Amino acid sequence: MSNHTKEEWLVDREEYMIVVKSGDEYLQVATLGAIDHNGVKYVIGDETWANAYLMRTAPQMLAMLEELVAKAYKLNWNDPYTDVLARAEKVLELAKAGTPTDDEEEL
Repeated sequence: MSNHTKEEWLVDREEYMIVVKSGDEYLQVATLGAIDHNGVKYVIGDETWANAYLMRTAPQMLAMLEELVAKAYKLNWNDPYTDVLARAEKVLELAKAGTPTDDEEEL
């Protein structure tokens, strides 16, 4: 089980943040883009918004990958798809552990 924030993640396009709603409050998970010393927000482009929506769905993707890996083992897909399942397990490990170290190999 991962220790990430369990509430639904949302994209706040006005405050340039990924947030979760907890009760009546919105709590920040991540900030999008930089803010200068005067508090003026820089222009955020399509790539930043695409990344924001990808981050928003990270908890659902994590849960789905866990479910798919479990079903793959149940159906004995680990024999014909050993390399695919090994990469999926590595992704799950990285997602649950935090930031990868420099010596970890890429997927």
